[in-house]
Amino acid sequence: MFSRFALVALMTLPLAACDSEAMTDLRRNIGLGAEAESQPETPAGPRPPAVSPLVQPIETGAEARPVATVEPLTYRAQAFVARGNEPFWNVQVAGNTATYRTPDNQSGRIIQVNRLNFAGGVEYIGVLGGRPFVLNLRPGECQDSMAGEGFPLTARLTVQGQTRTGCAAPGTATATDAPAN
Repeated sequence: MFSRFALVALMTLPLAACDSEAMTDLRRNIGLGAEAESQPETPAGPRPPAVSPLVQPIETGAEARPVATVEPLTYRAQAFVARGNEPFWNVQVAGNTATYRTPDNQSGRIIQVNRLNFAGGVEYIGVLGGRPFVLNLRPGECQDSMAGEGFPLTARLTVQGQTRTGCAAPGTATATDAPAN
């Protein structure tokens, strides 16, 4: 019984040490007392918009101007031809179809791909043999090491878990006319 009394006494001791000003501040912060109602609190920073930006555009005071978010050369072209050396490979892409050729399969394998435009170029993503097939094309001078030709795009092909590099150029829309697997 004595230990309970001592515990209650120890718990009330810090409250007794608080002065009336600290208690007033505590009441004001939790919204109790007449002082809290008479003085509304001002926000420390900018207030959030009253409506969703989807309903009403947020005005910033400056005139809105469009900003390009894709690379123009790869965005405008609808077909590409990419190739690389050692090991030799060739990919022709038009629309949602890519034809992947190697020395072992010169007729090529047709792969359904999805096009993804981004600020640095374009990427075609598909599946070959249950694994990712990704052709990434970016603008930049590229020199073919075997033929000595120059190309306007660099290529990076990821197929069967391996990444290969090469060069690419815009192609024609009929670039993937090849026999089916």
